[in-house]
Amino acid sequence: MPHLNLMGRYYRLFPPEKFLGSAQESLSIDLAGTAFLAVDVYGLGFSPEDGEAHAYPTMSLEASLEAERDIVVNHIRPAMDAARRIGIPVVYVNNSAPRIGINESEMGKLTKRSCDLEWDAWGSEDNVDPREYVYGDSQAVKFSKIMEPHADDYFVRKHAYSGFFQTRLDGLLRNLEIKTLICVGFALDMCLHCTMIDAMNLNYQVVLLRDCAMAVELPDEVEELSFTKRMIKWTEYAIGHSATSENFIRACDGLE
Repeated sequence: MPHLNLMGRYYRLFPPEKFLGSAQESLSIDLAGTAFLAVDVYGLGFSPEDGEAHAYPTMSLEASLEAERDIVVNHIRPAMDAARRIGIPVVYVNNSAPRIGINESEMGKLTKRSCDLEWDAWGSEDNVDPREYVYGDSQAVKFSKIMEPHADDYFVRKHAYSGFFQTRLDGLLRNLEIKTLICVGFALDMCLHCTMIDAMNLNYQVVLLRDCAMAVELPDEVEELSFTKRMIKWTEYAIGHSATSENFIRACDGLE
């Protein structure tokens, strides 16, 4: 079976007196057992035909949208297209508002006090069964034209940080006999972070495309993306490998 040959970076937390730090190794990834996992890549403002711009809800819009748009347009979308070209299944994992009283949950209370966000209204959608999900016309979780799922992609709604918590994601991946996840999306310190943790705990190999993700940056840090860089390093010593979208696209193109 074909394999993706990808350079993976990891970080060595030894010896204790002076860490060896970053290193790379060549990964040979079974194509048939690989999925492209896109976490919370919704948002308007990435395509010229979109309506009002929308960034991840906990980021300062003015400070983060330019960086987020660069990630989506110039890195996530090209990598996703490369995955589709060689038959890697694309799986979207998206925030949603199931009718489970989420505003009264700890998650609901947290998002209200931290982000002034009413989860049910924020996550409402106009293409859901109103018996199961909150029906509405929120712009928050709508997709930019450039990131809309294709007809043969997979789509899993979530209502917590992790895409695996009380969802059908693990069942989907096991049905597809997936072993390796190429991970992208937002936010690297929240939903993508927790989804990758659970993926590793469930014994999936995790590869983060490090230029296809961004953490929630404070206003005085966003120019340097300092927290994003720290979370990438955290991923490299606690969860799996990282690679660049360019490296991933090149590996995909080598199989065409």
